[in-house]
Amino acid sequence: MDKNINIDLKLVEYIFSHTSNLHPIQKELIKYNESLGHIKRLQISILQANFLQFIIKTRNINNCLELGTFTGYSTLAIALSLNKNGKIYTIDKDKEKNKIAKIFFKKAKVSNKIKTEISNANDALVRLIKNKKKYDLILIDADKENYISYFEKSLKLLNQNGLLIVDNILWKGEVINNNAKDKLTQKIKKFNLHVKKSKLNKYILPIGDGFYICWK
Repeated sequence: MDKNINIDLKLVEYIFSHTSNLHPIQKELIKYNESLGHIKRLQISILQANFLQFIIKTRNINNCLELGTFTGYSTLAIALSLNKNGKIYTIDKDKEKNKIAKIFFKKAKVSNKIKTEISNANDALVRLIKNKKKYDLILIDADKENYISYFEKSLKLLNQNGLLIVDNILWKGEVINNNAKDKLTQKIKKFNLHVKKSKLNKYILPIGDGFYICWK
């Protein structure tokens, strides 16, 4: 039996007290999201963001694409880790949340690294493919109904040595609940099976709500 521990906020604070601490604006954004009630769940976990920062710094990633900005926590984490010439292009359909995200980007002085787009993600991906864009890292954390479509389009935008990371693939553990018949759980399970059958290199990292990490 594999060993696992439950990670609560106190343990997260301990982890950061013994590594690199969160940026002050990250802390501020976390606090803001906590005030949003139920929809705060749309923010990736603190440890997931920390993992993205680790990947970006150690792999010297310069060019990122994100589907699903929300209030900008993952975008901010990525931007803070990019070198001075690094860029992240982030797409979301929520205009009001994007305005909030931009406030935090400005506070953290990383606006120059971030380009946001208010758009339908599938339409945006088609346009990026047409323009032959390529990215070192692509993060998918948007509406689950379109995960397979986003995934397949994103593969066409991924550099040869790039990483494609998809959030929420463990779906709070519901993926192993045979009694869970709701639409979103079925969509996630269908997506996971789709990735499993692909010829990509793949790994599931069980932090937050689960990252599917894929590379060519």
